[in-house]
Amino acid sequence: MPSGRGLPIGNLTSQFFANVYMNEFDQFVKHKLKAKYYVRYVDDFIILSKDMEELKQYRTEIDKFLTNKLKLTLHPKKQKIGLIQTGIDFVGYFIKPDYVLVRRRVVGEMKFRMEKLKDRPKEEQKACLDSYLAHLRWANSFGLRQKLEQQM
Repeated sequence: MPSGRGLPIGNLTSQFFANVYMNEFDQFVKHKLKAKYYVRYVDDFIILSKDMEELKQYRTEIDKFLTNKLKLTLHPKKQKIGLIQTGIDFVGYFIKPDYVLVRRRVVGEMKFRMEKLKDRPKEEQKACLDSYLAHLRWANSFGLRQKLEQQM
């Protein structure tokens, strides 16, 4: 990305500015496309529909809207139309119709960071663990959370 463009990842103001900038997109998806099941977090979004052709049409319309109105482009490798039974990879979770798992990469990062912190003060370790536990609680991760809490 060229210098001076984009938002810094992880910065709280980035989330705020993304919501302000993407509000017009939200309104477009909800009111123009009339998508019934739409979720967005910063620049990641999901639209669900039982009609595959409807989803393809949404993608075409979204691509035009983002290009013309917001000067944004859809990442060609990060868009997928598929069956919900195969699962959805979204914001650190793998979502299936009957359960939600934490992404393997997130668990790997968590283990790596916790290992790096093992010689640091307990307060630092606890703050990191608490952050991950907050993420894990939205998934079917009872066993993993118990294991992590026992290690502290």
